[in-house]
Amino acid sequence: MYSDVSSIAKSLEKIANVLEHMNHDSYLAKQEIPKFQDIPGFEGTLDALDNLYQPSSTRKAILEQQALNRKIAEKEGKYAYETDLQGIRVDDDHDIRVAASNFEEDYATKKDAILDYVENEFSSRGARYTDIIKFAYYLGAPNAPKYSNYNRGYYSCAFSSRMNGHLIQGGKDFLVKGINKNGKERYFTHSSVNKFTDYYKRIS
Repeated sequence: MYSDVSSIAKSLEKIANVLEHMNHDSYLAKQEIPKFQDIPGFEGTLDALDNLYQPSSTRKAILEQQALNRKIAEKEGKYAYETDLQGIRVDDDHDIRVAASNFEEDYATKKDAILDYVENEFSSRGARYTDIIKFAYYLGAPNAPKYSNYNRGYYSCAFSSRMNGHLIQGGKDFLVKGINKNGKERYFTHSSVNKFTDYYKRIS
């Protein structure tokens, strides 16, 4: 996690040695003790020093425990959130999980929820394929294992005209491609695209 763990360890050792001999030479202590802000990766108070340096064996144990937690959660059908070395949850899909969870019970069909998500969440920016696929992936399963490129084909048939994709045709509304204000081609709902762009096309 830190760029120079050995430098951190040396700084901490120096601090300990100086503090141990402080009574003998307080002036020396003042001159030699490193400033905490000079320790790589350290921000905080003196009582946070205990958490600053973790031996490689400790880091290995944490990583092994994280892997075990993931396996247990997958077996139980629950998503195991990744955590950093301080145990803080890391999940860059958190917002989309919450959105998917909020959309679960308000729509008659998955298509209705997806179209509303594209229109309300992205409006003039339009949505990317990945934005839509991620939402569809978590919709109805917000605690699913984290989306990855392995899941990129998930729900892709819904975008295919050869497979009569239901997201791009039929019903009250469907998806089209348009050019957003930044000149990027994105997905919009047919019912709202004219509000956001002068150009759009059906997906074929």
